[in-house]
Amino acid sequence: MDEYFHNKVELQIVTADSTRNIINIYQPFFVRNVPVIVIMPALGVKAEYYGPFAMALKNKGYIAISVDLRGNGKSSVKSVKKRNFGYHEMLSFDWPAILEKVNKHFPENKIYLLGHSLGGQLNVLYASQYSQLISGLILVASCSVHYKGWSFPHNLGVLAATQLARLLVKVLGYFPGKKIGFAGTEAKNVILDWAYNARTGRYKVLKSVIDFERDIQKIKLPVFAISFQADKLAPQKAVQGLISKMNIATVNHKHYNGTDLDHFNWVKDNNFVVSEIVKWLNKNL
Repeated sequence: MDEYFHNKVELQIVTADSTRNIINIYQPFFVRNVPVIVIMPALGVKAEYYGPFAMALKNKGYIAISVDLRGNGKSSVKSVKKRNFGYHEMLSFDWPAILEKVNKHFPENKIYLLGHSLGGQLNVLYASQYSQLISGLILVASCSVHYKGWSFPHNLGVLAATQLARLLVKVLGYFPGKKIGFAGTEAKNVILDWAYNARTGRYKVLKSVIDFERDIQKIKLPVFAISFQADKLAPQKAVQGLISKMNIATVNHKHYNGTDLDHFNWVKDNNFVVSEIVKWLNKNL
């Protein structure tokens, strides 16, 4: 992984609620009129995991930026047991600080938000409020976690697992993902927001008065979604469950039918994903 550290610049961000984090910039030599692709991670995945993918985008001439989610990696929130937060805090504090820093350094470049799994869902919620700040959305293995997006009997397993997680965080005050083997140690409200979506298919964010379901329907941005046949965590139907909410957006959905790419390994074995993103961007620039 060291080779990826030598090819990036790290900049600190400080949010309005005094949370600190680092954005990692993978920048080609020429940056004039080059699209910026901001990579937002999956639940429990550190930004450094996306190093190979960010480098591949850089090698294609794009500016790639990765950043940890709150409570992960280089975020100053080190104990989710003591500091609870959910989608509201990330969308109200983290995303604005990230976009402000990116805009400051690349004021004339188009910005595309790329989200993996949860990162993609949060990007959609953010775009429903601030679509004027970005030029498009790229969703990779990102879906609504509504249990009906899985076929029977897997849908019952998704419903049971997500609601068990909901009960667990209500008892413990946090989610012990590292011990369970799913995601990381996650904040209580993150799991409650996630479990609500799994149960109802809707986005209703704790501590927020925003009607996200209504506002998602107003997104008019170009959207590119990629799903994988071998992905058990974001199957094609569940991905369609998310992108179908953006019913007036210009949506392109590419489904990969091979069995060699799944929910995580596309990041390192990234030729297909990078190639498809390049083709889509060339059509939308």
